Amino acid sequence: MNTQLIITHPGGVHFDEVTAISLILAVHYDTEFRAERREPTEGELDNPDVWVIDIGNRHEPEKHNFDHHQSLECPAAFVLVADYLGLKASLSLLPWWDFKDAVDRFGPVIASTKFGAGDDLVNRNPLESWLVSRFAAKTQASLPMLKSYGMYTIEDAARLKRQIDFWKTSRRLEIKGIPAMIGETMESAGLEEFRRLEKNPPDIVISLDRRGGGWRLYRFDGAPVDFSRLSNAPEIEYAHKNGFMAKTRGRIPVEKLIDLVGLAVTRTNSEIPK
Repeated sequence: MNTQLIITHPGGVHFDEVTAISLILAVHYDTEFRAERREPTEGELDNPDVWVIDIGNRHEPEKHNFDHHQSLECPAAFVLVADYLGLKASLSLLPWWDFKDAVDRFGPVIASTKFGAGDDLVNRNPLESWLVSRFAAKTQASLPMLKSYGMYTIEDAARLKRQIDFWKTSRRLEIKGIPAMIGETMESAGLEEFRRLEKNPPDIVISLDRRGGGWRLYRFDGAPVDFSRLSNAPEIEYAHKNGFMAKTRGRIPVEKLIDLVGLAVTRTNSEIPK
């Protein structure tokens, strides 16, 4: 089995290098890696069998050097590694991807402000803190755990991309002037990410109810739709009191379903003040 070395910086451990290393481990499943937290030598920086992550002041993918500190314009190390491994197109769809890149490059306060994420304190993740602390305390012993994390991240992104691609092919329509979409799936993953990519995103999404045999009716925040208005309709199994979601008793015909959803529209788009 091929053996290679990963070097990352000493001192504090961060999401950036841990995630970058996890992706390397996940992709190179037939390689045995050692990991060390120290400064690299010049010889190691020139040796492609040594991966230098988040240190070394070089971005040289062909030599497996992935540092970004030489320029604020350079993405974080985990982004550089993902790009080199051919994973960036799918991984960048993950909702946390750009935010964590900004956190590493510009700091949590600036990143939280840029992304409207609120106070930095609420964005601190105890699981992330635990993971990086394990890598700091037991670097080599934690590699199998990091490999599992990397594999999960890659699989999660692939699943998300499949769902986004599915929503792209789903039926689009307007219900009383409100953009809507119908997708015959029980999986709701990818909706938020799909909407961010769309110029005219759907405010109403109709899909299959994963708990029963009916339809799931869902509206996004800000849409003039109140599904609680349907609570007494005989076709409705459940309507949330907050009005954002309802479920039908069975898979009623689509045209009947569209008429039913129309009853929940409180104002058409033309009536909403600009």
